[in-house]
Amino acid sequence: MKCKLLYNFVIPVVFVLFVIWNSFSFDKHDKSWKRYSDLEIQKDFDTVKKNKRFKKGMRLGAVLSVPTVSAGSSCGDGVNFVQVNLSAFAVNTAETVEWFTSQNSSTPVFTGNNFSPSIRSTRTYYVRSRLGSDFSTRVPVVASVFIAPPSVALSSFPVVDPMKPFCIGETVTFTANGGADLFEFSVDGNIVQQMSSSRTFVTNTLTDGQVVMVRSRFSSVIDGVSNERAFGTGPLEDNGLSAPLSSSAVNAYVNAVKVASEEDKIIFAVPGKITNNNSLLLFLDTKPGGFNTTNFADVLDGSGAVKAFNFLNDNGNVFDSYFQADYCLVLFADSATGNYSANLVELKSDISLLSFIGNASSGNPSSAFAVNPNSSGISDISNGFEVVLNKATLGYTTGDLKFFAFTVVTDGNDLQSITNSFLSPERSSALDYGNNAVDFNQRDPNPVVVASAALTPCYSDASIEMNFVSKPNAFNVVQPTCVIPNGKITFSTQEDVEYSLDGINFQNSPIFDNLSAATYTLYTRSTTNSSCITSADSQVTINNAPTPPAVPTAATVVQPTCAVPTGTITVSTQNGVEYSLNGTNYQTSNVFSGLAPNTYTLYVRSTTDNTCITSSTQTVTINNAPTPPAVPTAATVVQ
Repeated sequence: MKCKLLYNFVIPVVFVLFVIWNSFSFDKHDKSWKRYSDLEIQKDFDTVKKNKRFKKGMRLGAVLSVPTVSAGSSCGDGVNFVQVNLSAFAVNTAETVEWFTSQNSSTPVFTGNNFSPSIRSTRTYYVRSRLGSDFSTRVPVVASVFIAPPSVALSSFPVVDPMKPFCIGETVTFTANGGADLFEFSVDGNIVQQMSSSRTFVTNTLTDGQVVMVRSRFSSVIDGVSNERAFGTGPLEDNGLSAPLSSSAVNAYVNAVKVASEEDKIIFAVPGKITNNNSLLLFLDTKPGGFNTTNFADVLDGSGAVKAFNFLNDNGNVFDSYFQADYCLVLFADSATGNYSANLVELKSDISLLSFIGNASSGNPSSAFAVNPNSSGISDISNGFEVVLNKATLGYTTGDLKFFAFTVVTDGNDLQSITNSFLSPERSSALDYGNNAVDFNQRDPNPVVVASAALTPCYSDASIEMNFVSKPNAFNVVQPTCVIPNGKITFSTQEDVEYSLDGINFQNSPIFDNLSAATYTLYTRSTTNSSCITSADSQVTINNAPTPPAVPTAATVVQPTCAVPTGTITVSTQNGVEYSLNGTNYQTSNVFSGLAPNTYTLYVRSTTDNTCITSSTQTVTINNAPTPPAVPTAATVVQ
């Protein structure tokens, strides 16, 4: 009986211990025992993780390659729905592409390569490839919506009026009405006044037909608070799905990432908080190539501001397969949490290159770096850091941008470790990642893909085509000839102008004839503004009338003979002329042979002006051929 009672007691206890044992696991990153519920294993498998996690005894499934993705961005008002176009293509055409609204949702909202949701504000979708029961990592792809500026109108003073053209050199003032915060003016697509708060543009160098355009966009203030409309309708990524912060991340966390784009710059807003000797690292994939693992070189810097960068590099960490980092933005708080620094590291194989961006403290921003340390907690997506970077500095030209952000803390022994605060977030573990190497392919956080269109501001624009009295030019010039010894100039016609060759005597007709040889300047004058007189850039010359050739004469005349029954006339030679015996048919040779008996008039014509014809004053006669003698006969014969 006792043995039976003991048996009934021991067996349940062993079973309970077995269940408890199997509900814990040793986390090699955190060097601690944790319940599976605290780890990534929450289901039979987790489609968000970088590999499939199965319960013990289940087969380990294959992990597919991530699809190639393109993010999307549109301009909207934050109230009405706008369409944003996203795309993803699997490595294998047999795989299915699935889109989700969160990292852990089980039902896709769309299946296929091209996903075009209609949304009011920025949101992140998560796309994966699936083949049967095998699937890839979910890639966060941002569908961003930026605020379109109000419509802008462009006016001028004096007013552009097709019936009253401006005079060349006249000063015109253009004014932008409506629009957003900043304005840029261009002429025929060439920027003539950079983006600024000035609504006016003044010039006196315009010509007829040129197009003056203004475009307007929202501005951002570098103050560490990213609540301006230039940052769009929401963050490109936030920590809304994150696990509770670890104890060390309470004073070093990242809440979101936003961008506000300028023409040649990007403003990165990183809401969050870092305190004494802690750092925030924002890795950027901005161009082809880069590093997928932390095998880039350390930065040779003794200030400690990039110590966290070197620490991460030295630990041999591995990024997700689709992320190849090119730069790392390092934000660092000093020991007193009074001053902050921003540094950009270009990842290199030999020595990574450090560029100092700026120092800042609360309320004392630089032109490129600002901090607001008053973050209210992990739900605060406005207060934190703002950094201005040139696109050229990041090597950015085109294509989508990827980023990966997290914080690093330093303990009292000057040892550093990675917290659990990431974007996109760590979803399940409330413990630090520690100071060992991390293969992010096996962890929750994924680099986020942002559209290239999100790096171009939303603009509103307006334009005016200018109506000027154009500079005159000659449509046709007729030079004097031997027949008409005076020249003629015809202007290209314009509306509402008068024409002149001396700037004094104007006429409505654009035709000036009976002109003597001279050099003329063309002028036009507005019929609505008599003081508006415009002259041509170049002059027109009327040549002297050409000189006719000399009177032709016969050099030789060969009359017909019994042997050659036709005549020949050779005209005295002249330069630059052609010859004729009838004034119609001309030839370059001065010899006319095979002539029948007749009376001929000699003509010469200039080879440069066929109206210059001179005829002989006397005719030349070709006689009849002589008659041969009669056939001789013998009159007498004397033997």
